[in-house]
Formats: sequence, C-alpha cells, structure tokens
Amino acid sequence: MEPNKPSIKPIAYNYGLYLGLLTIASLIILYALNIESHWIASVLSTIATIAIYYFGINTYKKQNGNALRIKDGLKTGMAMALLGGLISAIYSAIHYAYVIPEFLIGKKEEAYAQMMEQNPNMQGEQLEMATKMLNISTSEFFIATMMLLGSLFFGFIVSLIISAILKNDR
Repeated sequence: MEPNKPSIKPIAYNYGLYLGLLTIASLIILYALNIESHWIASVLSTIATIAIYYFGINTYKKQNGNALRIKDGLKTGMAMALLGGLISAIYSAIHYAYVIPEFLIGKKEEAYAQMMEQNPNMQGEQLEMATKMLNISTSEFFIATMMLLGSLFFGFIVSLIISAILKNDR
C-alpha cells in the first residue's frame, strides 16, 4: 500500500451503510404501501444506489489527491457493496421472517400450485425433492443470500463503470 493512499474502510462503512439503509427504506415503504414491487420504486432505488456508489468512489478520489485507478475505485465500490449487501441481507431475513412472513408463505403456495399445474403426475420421491427445492428457494436464508450476491454483482458492475468514468492516473 502506498503511504499517502487514503483508507477505503471509512468510505466503505459510510456509503455501505447508506446502501443498506436505502434497501431497508425501500422494503419498509413497499410494505407500508402494501405492494410487492413497483417500477417507479425500482427505478428510484436504482438511481439512488448508483448515486451512492458515485459519491463513495468520488470521495476516495478526492481524498487521494484527485487520482483514481480503476482498481482502487473497484475496491472501494466492492467494499461498499459488501457492507450494504450484508445489512440488506440481515434486514431482509428479519423482514420476511417476522414482519411479513405471509409473503413467503404466499410465494411458496403460488410456486407449488404452478409446479403441480405444469407437472400434475409428479409424485413420490420426485415430488418430495421438488418440494424441498421449493422450500429452500422461498426461505428467508435464500432471499438474504440472493440479496447479498445481487448487491455484490450490481456493485461490481456499477463500480467498474464509475471507476472507468472517474479514472484519473497521475
């Protein structure tokens, strides 16, 4: 590590917290409005998320004497994505387990009905295995894991693009 390089940790903690809080706010707003999802909420959330990544990476750039390598921007963005994803994953597990457990129960029932409609002759071990997979994919743990992986994937793509745009090698 170069001696005058700023630390990524405080930036990641600060902006990662913002990312996590944005996800929590989105889930709470959708719950309060009693809707599963809405395209306007998705667009606004995506724009806000990209803005948070931009400000986080730009903060690193400013602290580094207005110099930014893609590698450093990517590291900063991925640290933000990891922290934000962990916060989002933990809250989503709590949200779907305790705030609205009926959501996952309903999704499980819908998926089971659709599975039986597509393959009405399923029985025995095949039905048991399909039901196990259905239960896994509609569990709080699975949702939380997918939120974390989604955060890391989206964070990688957005950080890479923003870092390429803000790149300034001395």
